[in-house]
Amino acid sequence: MYRFVLTLGALALLATGCSSEFVGNTDGGGVLWTESGPVWPEASVGNCTPGKDSDGDGIKDEIEGCSGQDTDGDQIPDFADTDSDNDKVLDSVEGMKDPDGDKVPAYKDTDSDNDGVNDGNEDLNGDGKLGCCLTKCNEVRKGCTIEPNTGGCGKGQKCVSGTCAPAVDFLCSNGETDPTKPATFPGGKSDKDLPTFICHPAGETGSKGLKPMKFKSDSKGNWKVALETTSSYGLISVSGAGPVEAGASFDLTGSNQAVAGFVVSLPATGGDVVQISNNLINKINSLPGKASVTQLSSGSGKTSHDGFPTVVSTQLAIKMSSAQSPPAVRNVLLGNLLGKQVGQLPPANFGPAGQDLILRFQTLLRPKEGRVLVMGALGAANMANNTALATGIHMDDLSNGTGLATAIDTDTIECDPFVLTGTPVADIIWVIDESGSMYDNRQDVANNAKDFFARAIKSGLDFRIAVTGVNTNQNGAFCSTISTNASDPGGVDRFLMPNEQTIFAACALNPPGYEGGSEYGLKNARLAVTNHLPRKAGDPSKIRPNATLVVIHATDEAPQSWKNAGGGYSYYTTCTLPAAMQTTTDAFVAPDIALFTGKDPTWGAAAKATVHMIGGVCNNSCGAEIGHGYKETVKATSGLAADVCQQNLGASLQIIIDSITGLASPAKLEYVPISASLAVAIGQQQLTRSRTSGFDYSPSTNTLIFIGVPFPKGSQVIASYRRFAKQGPSIE
Repeated sequence: MYRFVLTLGALALLATGCSSEFVGNTDGGGVLWTESGPVWPEASVGNCTPGKDSDGDGIKDEIEGCSGQDTDGDQIPDFADTDSDNDKVLDSVEGMKDPDGDKVPAYKDTDSDNDGVNDGNEDLNGDGKLGCCLTKCNEVRKGCTIEPNTGGCGKGQKCVSGTCAPAVDFLCSNGETDPTKPATFPGGKSDKDLPTFICHPAGETGSKGLKPMKFKSDSKGNWKVALETTSSYGLISVSGAGPVEAGASFDLTGSNQAVAGFVVSLPATGGDVVQISNNLINKINSLPGKASVTQLSSGSGKTSHDGFPTVVSTQLAIKMSSAQSPPAVRNVLLGNLLGKQVGQLPPANFGPAGQDLILRFQTLLRPKEGRVLVMGALGAANMANNTALATGIHMDDLSNGTGLATAIDTDTIECDPFVLTGTPVADIIWVIDESGSMYDNRQDVANNAKDFFARAIKSGLDFRIAVTGVNTNQNGAFCSTISTNASDPGGVDRFLMPNEQTIFAACALNPPGYEGGSEYGLKNARLAVTNHLPRKAGDPSKIRPNATLVVIHATDEAPQSWKNAGGGYSYYTTCTLPAAMQTTTDAFVAPDIALFTGKDPTWGAAAKATVHMIGGVCNNSCGAEIGHGYKETVKATSGLAADVCQQNLGASLQIIIDSITGLASPAKLEYVPISASLAVAIGQQQLTRSRTSGFDYSPSTNTLIFIGVPFPKGSQVIASYRRFAKQGPSIE
């Protein structure tokens, strides 16, 4: 894949149509790019001399013209100008070809094939090659990675007798087209009708194109943060700050935003980033002025884009004792996280004042520095949860791990093409505890069923859903009947379709079987998967071959099988297990983790699933048993854990359905983007970043989600984005 590597100073060059890899580096043709523009060393070349090639572009001086021809009017004669028509493609690449037959050679023609697209906007890096569509198998091309399962070629290609075929394909084009052909891709649209405009500076195509960003860094905190161009930024002071302690605030004050952002650097306490994140939640529980703190999502443990252990997208609901604005609570939170007095805080003069707020944050551990970075944002709950507003999107961008890097990192631009071959597919299995203490939570699941189904449908998800209970004899069988009989076995063992929302709500209220006071959730989750394998198309009792598989536990008690294995009644209220008991627990759940991570010796990848838990998290507010056993499977499969004690599960269910849609999405990005910089086009339509009608981003899966956007099979899509440079291809 080709790269634009941009420093802050280079952004101005991009906006003016200049192309460079590094400010301060030559472009390969002798042009030195500086923050004030290009320096042309050939400008000092002497007289035009027939037979000589003064600018080294492969075209003799007399052909370029010894009578002062200056095609682009830059006061540099063509014979001394490495880009005579200033179209960002060097003369040495364009040469004397005349693709459109207009008697003007390509080196003097800004639109060589007369297709309405500037040559520099077709060959974006000016190398004369089409993106990462490789010619020879295992060819080494700067900025390109060889795709798996291609035999050494690019996306959409295969190695055939040492040659990559087809020679060109939309999937390996990386947003480029051929400036010598009006229609680059055989049988496809003309180049002017492709979504490649999303890779061009927005100023060149009206409001369409690349999205600009701004970057702020701090050496003491060793951070660089990517922010919206309209965001504020300011360092805070920390009284008695230690060597790594620092903080900053950044705000989006618009009426449809009201987001109070922050980043802090803290000394590391331990080497387990998940435990550190949990410790931060404990600390936030002591936030001055709070009435309660509820965990909506534990966040996802993973490796950051630059190789550090991190937990992203942790979400807490904070209820304050009195009405306060998001920036007012953020300012208090900064002191709470640092444990010290802070100053130089921005005024708390925007956003609605209320008692209910949402906090979303990332925890990132840099072990060698002994440093933990926490980056996130606060917003009013009613705004953060309103999909018609931008509040939730901005809060996610500041907490999902994509906008934070080391202070010395640089950024670069990517263009990822996709061909949408079908809708995302998911089979979802709920394992629901039917005990009396769970009645209000089951009622909550039923009450939110309409929104759960509607959100999945609007996201274009082809889904089926199933409910099983926790009875030791249930064997993971599914419910398909409406019944109020507590002992009802559940009817036909099958998945429910998207039009069976009413049955799902009834099954959630009254899961099949009768538990009798012992909840075998782990056992039934395992059997709910294995008893519905092997995968088979067209069978409502089997998991589909192409479906992303998801398991959701809803329970307020630890699994009985874990208690029987040694957990007993000594540890189910203990947040952090003693080392010996944790070892016992890990051994106990090892077969479940093997199953759900696709490593089971019998079922292999067919059983791979993401496991979520709405259950007893640490520091829950209703005395729920800690979900040991469940927690470990959730962590191993990069699932989410939410507090079963929350009054309304709606927010957590939204998080889970968004995660499912992301998992099933076919549009996986090649690199981890700065999500705030994403721009997406289908055909000639640039989509809006929106949770009601447009596209969104799933950080847990590094995929695009299309919401309320119909697209026919075979639709061509391109996503452009900025990313931090220090990373490899996207991390699973």
